[in-house]
Amino acid sequence: MLTTKADCDEALAGLAAELETYQHRNDNLDYAAGQADRSLGDVTARLAGVQAEIDSYTAMLNVPNMPASLKKQTESRLRRAHDRKDNLSERTQARTGSPAFLAAVDAEQVAAQVATLTGAQQAVATRKAALPK
Repeated sequence: MLTTKADCDEALAGLAAELETYQHRNDNLDYAAGQADRSLGDVTARLAGVQAEIDSYTAMLNVPNMPASLKKQTESRLRRAHDRKDNLSERTQARTGSPAFLAAVDAEQVAAQVATLTGAQQAVATRKAALPK
């Protein structure tokens, strides 16, 4: 599918834009969470999701020959994920019932999508590195 470095660059740009959308969604989820009480279970689920993001970004940074712009974006996302993890760790208020469950589902959904998109970026960066100059 990706036969040229230009194809790879275009795919990487599209994936970066998609990840940016999910980053905004994560930020909005974090804001909403700050406005309501959160249960320990919800915070634990969100922490697991953020840890999955951190793991994905860390793995992405280990891809050889990663374009400098993608590396910079990934490092920035990794820092923001660490900030979110720190903020979540500080929360101790409780919230229960359906809203807590739905918030946890939404957080897991976003984390899964971020992991999928990050994996796609890794695959494209690997493919680009394998193409002839």
